[in-house]
Amino acid sequence: KALQEAGAVNARLKLLHPATFTTDAYTRNFYWKMRKGMFPSVGAVRQRGTTVLLEDVAFPVERLAEAVLDLQALFVEYHYDNAIIFGHAKDGNIHFVITQLLDTAAEIDRYDRFLRAVVDVVVHKYDGALKAEHGTGRNMAPFVEAEWGGELYAVMARIKAEVDPEGLLNPGVIINHSKTAHIEHLKDLPAVEEEVDKCIECGYCEPICPSRDVTMTPRRRIVARRVLQRFKKQGKHDEYGTLLKQYQYEGLETCATDGLCASECPVDINTGELVKRLRKEQHGGFAIAVANIMARRFATVETLGRAAIGTLAWLNQQGNFGMITRLTAAIARVWKGFPQWIKEVGAPPKMTYRQPAAPQVVYFTACINRLMSSREPGQPSLQSTFLSLCKKANIEVLLPKNIAGQCCGQPFSSKGFVAAAKIMEEKAIDALLEWSQQGKLPVVCDFSSCTYTLIHNVAHLSTPYKQKFAQLKWIDSVAYLDAEVLPKLNISHPKGKVALHPTCAVQKMAMVNSLQHIADTCASQVLTPAYAACCGMAGDRGFYYPELTKAAASMEMKELNAAATEGQYASACTCEISLSQQLGKRYQHIAYLMDEVSS
Repeated sequence: KALQEAGAVNARLKLLHPATFTTDAYTRNFYWKMRKGMFPSVGAVRQRGTTVLLEDVAFPVERLAEAVLDLQALFVEYHYDNAIIFGHAKDGNIHFVITQLLDTAAEIDRYDRFLRAVVDVVVHKYDGALKAEHGTGRNMAPFVEAEWGGELYAVMARIKAEVDPEGLLNPGVIINHSKTAHIEHLKDLPAVEEEVDKCIECGYCEPICPSRDVTMTPRRRIVARRVLQRFKKQGKHDEYGTLLKQYQYEGLETCATDGLCASECPVDINTGELVKRLRKEQHGGFAIAVANIMARRFATVETLGRAAIGTLAWLNQQGNFGMITRLTAAIARVWKGFPQWIKEVGAPPKMTYRQPAAPQVVYFTACINRLMSSREPGQPSLQSTFLSLCKKANIEVLLPKNIAGQCCGQPFSSKGFVAAAKIMEEKAIDALLEWSQQGKLPVVCDFSSCTYTLIHNVAHLSTPYKQKFAQLKWIDSVAYLDAEVLPKLNISHPKGKVALHPTCAVQKMAMVNSLQHIADTCASQVLTPAYAACCGMAGDRGFYYPELTKAAASMEMKELNAAATEGQYASACTCEISLSQQLGKRYQHIAYLMDEVSS
């Protein structure tokens, strides 16, 4: 009824475009994100080194249009060319955003004159309010008396003095006897690294950051970079050195570099890219040389890794004692950052190779899935499970015999070893072209993070390799299983209630619906926890800093602990291992669910 009444009113309005309402969730969320992003978007296009300033004022609704024109005239007069206005017209509430340099007396004077002109328009011309929705703050505190008059201001000051005689509560906010408080103790935004320089510290990224409850969020990482710049500029060498040392753990080591912060940022800032660059800049020549050798000899590295992980997994299971878990945890207590063994790490799978006469798809099993597993002891490997599903669907699979030593480059790129990552990526692309008959066959990767990594990192390769990759049909296992395998299966005995964890890569590649569809088809009820974001594992980061994964998954685990589920599924081995550790129940690749319920 309300929509019908609104539609009738809208029909009488003279609008540039017809006003419409929607009940579509995607459209609604898109418009809301666009509305939220207006403020940060202005900040993103500001001149480097300028600060973004936001104010909200109110006018009598009947004079709102006239007042907006006056505000726009002030923008022109004081040369705020990128200023915008938005807000809540039905309440006469207007937000305006400007960008301002604060590094010279002339710029500060311009801002002072502009703000006083705004006060004059709001208070004296329109009898409006200097604060309509948000708190007064220090910026408008010098003008509270102008709005309310000396008598009422004196009453406010007396009440404040009685309640807070020591002036401890929000000093200088609302009651501030300095008439120039708005241009004192100004906070500038000094230019920092280009990956994050357009950040205005809005904080939209913070709720989704896996390290938010243990060290820093993306916003705090950027703020700290700006503080370092201020210390350097001010010659505060001791403070600079102390903060830089603290930043190593707080800002770099515990960043998952998952990039989900960009999905929440209105201007697409990926703080993980900054962290990768800073890690790169810390590497010396010897470390880079070792990484390059490992990349060129990765087949040997893989062989040694499989032997080591297999031995450690076997030792850890002996006598149900968890010897390796206890030993590595003890070492980590005295050696910060020493990798700790997680008891859910399974032994490397026995590799299966298939070379059918007429293959329909190439199966690229990621190096991490060749080195370890998230399966229960005695369960079939992920490789065997994938082959079992394809057999049920009558799909012939090529599993290359010379896959050892092939990798998407993520183990190197996430740590800032750019050259080594490039070596791995180029080797992988050449091999993929050969196996896929120069791109005729699709290539399916069974680790979602690796799928995303190769797609993302190709942008940094040479033109010939970009062209080579463009020939490939590079597909993640979640998308392939949903589109090509699931329709050909007979789901004979679906499960009851199962839980899903859409990994970072699944979210970034927009495959959550595919994961959900598989689960909906294979189970009667599917739970995707509201707090299922990045688990903090970040490939191997959780082995070194388990406090990161514990904090990142804490809310998700609370929800799951209250739910009785018959299985938990994701699409990335190390994420599954970490989540299994946190929950105390096994997470596995979604392929296991499909294989269990089909015949």
